[in-house]
Amino acid sequence: MQVQLKQIRRIAGTAAVTGASLFCHGVQAQGTNAKEAPQAPPLASQIAEHDVTADLIKPAANLLSTEQRKMVEKSGREIRYFLPIQMTEGFIYNPSSKEYDKVSLRSYGRNLSGIPNVLRPDFVAPTVVMKPGQTVRFDLSNRLDKEPDCEKVAADNVNTPHCFNTTNLHSHGLWISPSGNSDNVLLAIKPTVNFEYEYNVPADHPAGTFWYHPHVHGSTAIQVGSGMAGALIVKGDRQPTILSNGDLDTLLNPFKPAAGNYGEVMLMQQIPYACFIKDAEGKEVIQTNPDGTWLCKKGDIGVVKDFSKQFEPGSWGKSGRHTLINGFARNPDRPLVMEAGKLYRWRLIDAGVREPIALRIRKISDVRKLTPSAATPEALEAEVKNACDGIDVLQFEVATDGLTRPNAFAKITNTLQPGYRSDILFSLPEKGDYCVYSDSGATGSVSSLPDNAKVMTVIHAVGNKTSGDQTQFVTKELVRAAGLLSRSVRDTIIRDLKDGLKLTKFVPHKAIPESELTDPKKPVELTLGIDFRGEKLSFDVNGAPYKPGDVNQTLILGQVQEWHIRSYNPTKDGERSVQHPFHIHVNPYQIISITDKNGVDVSALTDTKAPTIGQYAGLQGTWKDTIMATPGYTIKTRTRYQRYIGEYVLHCHILDHEDQGMMQNVKVVLPDGNGGASTGAHGAHGSH
Repeated sequence: MQVQLKQIRRIAGTAAVTGASLFCHGVQAQGTNAKEAPQAPPLASQIAEHDVTADLIKPAANLLSTEQRKMVEKSGREIRYFLPIQMTEGFIYNPSSKEYDKVSLRSYGRNLSGIPNVLRPDFVAPTVVMKPGQTVRFDLSNRLDKEPDCEKVAADNVNTPHCFNTTNLHSHGLWISPSGNSDNVLLAIKPTVNFEYEYNVPADHPAGTFWYHPHVHGSTAIQVGSGMAGALIVKGDRQPTILSNGDLDTLLNPFKPAAGNYGEVMLMQQIPYACFIKDAEGKEVIQTNPDGTWLCKKGDIGVVKDFSKQFEPGSWGKSGRHTLINGFARNPDRPLVMEAGKLYRWRLIDAGVREPIALRIRKISDVRKLTPSAATPEALEAEVKNACDGIDVLQFEVATDGLTRPNAFAKITNTLQPGYRSDILFSLPEKGDYCVYSDSGATGSVSSLPDNAKVMTVIHAVGNKTSGDQTQFVTKELVRAAGLLSRSVRDTIIRDLKDGLKLTKFVPHKAIPESELTDPKKPVELTLGIDFRGEKLSFDVNGAPYKPGDVNQTLILGQVQEWHIRSYNPTKDGERSVQHPFHIHVNPYQIISITDKNGVDVSALTDTKAPTIGQYAGLQGTWKDTIMATPGYTIKTRTRYQRYIGEYVLHCHILDHEDQGMMQNVKVVLPDGNGGASTGAHGAHGSH
């Protein structure tokens, strides 16, 4: 492997000398080796242009459509994407065997070559890009196999995972309508059915990093675990003015890679593919190595099909599978090639089903200590301890869940829970090799999740530039970029940046003071948990599993409420310490406080190293749509119910927990003019 890294260094060094643009991810090393460099996920528009079967979808049309469609697409007011859903054969590099495992996955991608695509894995979902004020249409085509009578699996309990080929589309984090053919997660699109979604993105929608995935109750985990998840970027070109805030993109444009915003995407997934064999009793079991890790031999095809085996607690850590970044597992032949002493932005997306990622970037003192064939939790932990022991790279978080923070917050360890997004700025202080790894212990006590460190990829930094003090370097670069903005606000922005890297003129939502609450004495109390006291586990919200016909939270348009969110998992003799990431659709919320058992507000702390406390440090005042609830902690949030009425859901974003019942229906309704909820124009039609 040392020889392979030396070859990469030589090629990258040559590219740097000749003036090539080097950037991560997809990492592009332009020049003679460009064809061998990994690439970012394809843009969804590229899929639309080249998908030869796209004509199976018939868009809505009348005699006026042809010219009108051309006009609106040319003007940019409307954009259309095709998303075919089908079984896709592809290949995933397996570091422990140094081979490409063949897989067949439900995906938005497709393999036209039939051979390993080492530059852009075919199952990786395309990146969707949209702008505020656009109408965005998705033609979703479900080409998966029919499952006759699959509903019978859940006839006695709707919270039994079932109908794994029934799907829909959810745009995680977008502030758009949840009704009709917009972001409606209560739809079920069965095999052979095509459906056109229409997103009317408001002109004042924040620019940022979001993502999309299926959301049918009972099949969400197995489809997302099969690779059905893609980045969704809302691009922004609105500069701040004296009267209004602007998009962070306008400040960060000078640091954008040649591929544009989508070239900054770091889509992280855990795909628990396995190869099955029959045991002595004729039952299908997962094929394993002697050490218990999962095995796919040459000629086998890895699949994601058995919910109970492939998503059981602890299975990911035992599997020996690796977190993928844009479809790539770590490969010593293809490290991320980047320049030292240069500012980068990464749009981190944890698109996994249940695995937390405590992201850390650290210099490698000696690349010979890397053991990329490590597979067991113990071996992966040992590799990190032995090799990733140099200087830490600070991650300056500028946005949480796609929404710009009040200030850039410096972290050594950046904890991402399922559903989280984190936009970070960073610079590699000097040339050399760096581990990008998930640290251990940073997420606290989570009995159902593996808690071992593991290298996800390696960065090879080239060039002779250095960045020195990382905080000073980031501040200097951002101040330089601010000098390119409008004169009317330039001085204000520069003054803010020099005062603790404040991003005041780029925050999209106004803070919610207590005085704005509709009724401060009536917060929404919400508890996520698993009840371990019965014969079977019960996955609950406020003590009850999901019932599709019930509306559990009726909210009134225009009101402002505080929510208190907790995790509680009762057992016969106490409780278990299991965390649950709380996610709600449509309207984001502001973090007011996160208090521990002693009443300490850990969201106001700045020590990101400490276990459990670390993942909450610096979150006070930020806006999010997903937050991890830890037993013993109380999370206080505030939210405005704005613009949209309709029914949607809140749930745990450990997706197998959601599929098994940790979800509630939410409905936003019109006010009745007397402080209450309207029942609709025909009485009872307005509520369940």
